[in-house]
Amino acid sequence: MSVPSEVSLAEIQAQLVVAAGFAAATELEIDASMLSLDNPIFYVRFLGKNREVFYAEFDCREFPLYPPTIEFVDEQRNQRGLASLYPAGFHPTPCVCARYNRKAYSERGGPHGDWRMIDWQLATPGGGAIDSLAMILSDLHSKISNALGRMG
Repeated sequence: MSVPSEVSLAEIQAQLVVAAGFAAATELEIDASMLSLDNPIFYVRFLGKNREVFYAEFDCREFPLYPPTIEFVDEQRNQRGLASLYPAGFHPTPCVCARYNRKAYSERGGPHGDWRMIDWQLATPGGGAIDSLAMILSDLHSKISNALGRMG
């Protein structure tokens, strides 16, 4: 099962319009300047507790059927997935260990063989559903804004 690129792009763009208000209110910066049919990727700049800057890449292939792959990158977007790029407090893989991140699933090298990617929008035990890009940004913001430093 797959999602046509046109459908993914339209959904990403529509959801980013909603997410833009949250981002502006919380000092997040969304960079969707490279977003296209062939490149369904955007970037977000987050601030840690001491205003340390973190950059995350959101690869939204086959979105919204499947969650984005979220990976922390350096400012130039050349390095990715290193513990030194992650805020403190994330899974030591390193990984954003949440249903809304494809990297958390075992088929993508993550720790969760007990999750099905198709179920990513369902509520988790003890928490509500995080089922949109705005909700994902909100959840990540709450975690990163309390982070003191980096993992590595």
